[in-house]
Amino acid sequence: MVQKEQRQGREKAVWWPQVKIWSVAVISIALLSACFIVSCVVTYDFTYVKTNKRLSELHTYHSGLTCFSEETRATEKVWGCCPSTWKYFGSSCYFISNEQTFWTKSEQNCVVMGAHLVVINTKAEQNFIVQHLNKSLSYFLGLSDPQKNNNWQWIDHTPYAENFRLWHQGEPNLSEEDCASLVFWSPGGWGWNDVFCNSQRHSICEMKKVNL
Repeated sequence: MVQKEQRQGREKAVWWPQVKIWSVAVISIALLSACFIVSCVVTYDFTYVKTNKRLSELHTYHSGLTCFSEETRATEKVWGCCPSTWKYFGSSCYFISNEQTFWTKSEQNCVVMGAHLVVINTKAEQNFIVQHLNKSLSYFLGLSDPQKNNNWQWIDHTPYAENFRLWHQGEPNLSEEDCASLVFWSPGGWGWNDVFCNSQRHSICEMKKVNL
């Protein structure tokens, strides 16, 4: 009887640590799974709420939205939305204003619509925009020199020195001209020019499109 109890004790000593290890492993996997599920739910809820909030804001500013499907690299289709009267390219929506006003007012008008004055990041983006512009007019960009020290800044804080630039030859050339405009000059074509911020010009607004 004593030998039997000793044998059972030895067997228990062998398998009991294994049971504890497996128990810890199972509990750990369960906890990790629960954390993953919670993380997915929170991420989904955050994205869903954020998207709905953005759509609600756009409906406040604009009478209608135009949504379009796009192919992603993973061959999945996503939907992007812009206000119905705006043009869309890449990840942005663009509005060409028919109103002529000074730079600060132009930016305020864009903000009221949930946007900002346009920030041009690539040659392709500018090529798209100018297709919708009048060559006889000048359009404010979201680019200015607020400190009047040739320290140009984009309205959305995009780094100026590292970003795409397409000034007309010899521009910017006057320290008193602290705002940038997009204008067509022959024979150079479309390019940027520094102008007085209180001059009356048309403008281009830009907002990020909403992805569904």
